[in-house]
Amino acid sequence: MTLDIQKIKQEQVVFLRNQNIFTTTQRGVTTTNATGNLSAEDTITIAKTNVKNIRSITVDAVSKSLGTDYTVDYNHANGCVITFGSNQTGDYNVSYDYGTDKIYPDFPRDDLSINSYPRIALDILNVSMDAFGVGGSKFISNVAFTIVIYDKNTDNLDGYIQAIKNAYVSNAKNFYYLKFIKPTGIGPTINSPEKQNEIMQKNIDLLGMFEVD
Repeated sequence: MTLDIQKIKQEQVVFLRNQNIFTTTQRGVTTTNATGNLSAEDTITIAKTNVKNIRSITVDAVSKSLGTDYTVDYNHANGCVITFGSNQTGDYNVSYDYGTDKIYPDFPRDDLSINSYPRIALDILNVSMDAFGVGGSKFISNVAFTIVIYDKNTDNLDGYIQAIKNAYVSNAKNFYYLKFIKPTGIGPTINSPEKQNEIMQKNIDLLGMFEVD
């Protein structure tokens, strides 16, 4: 499997959204379900342009897993399109969130209002690559990324960081695009300089390991 930065970031952002680090009210989203029936079909389309995260999918009462069973295009022209690796038959149920959100794979703009917080940003810091054996054509990569939380309350920041750390410790081997993820460090609480010293930020850094190209 070729290392894909966009898919890695999308998987991590969806993971954070699904962990309820922020409530759905804080995020500005609503959780609902799409249901229907598939007859030897390989796609489900949710005709909404603001689907933020798929929480779960079952087909014929069987749970499906991201990557192994399906992929998601959240920005398709028709809305949100779920594509399975093979044709599916049976009743389906898709649990998902839609709305505005405050968890993103980029950093907040300087002109956002105070009401735009709390907020979570995620981005890749570094991708290291090494040969996977002598004389071979494969490479093994480690992907370092950071998650930055913004809030006006230091206790809230500490609570969010703890919840994120716990989520990754509990799910270290449960990802598709990175085989193993471990927390590597937590930064200090600092004033966010572009936010008129009303918003503070704190980060947790993580390392995704053993991705082979």
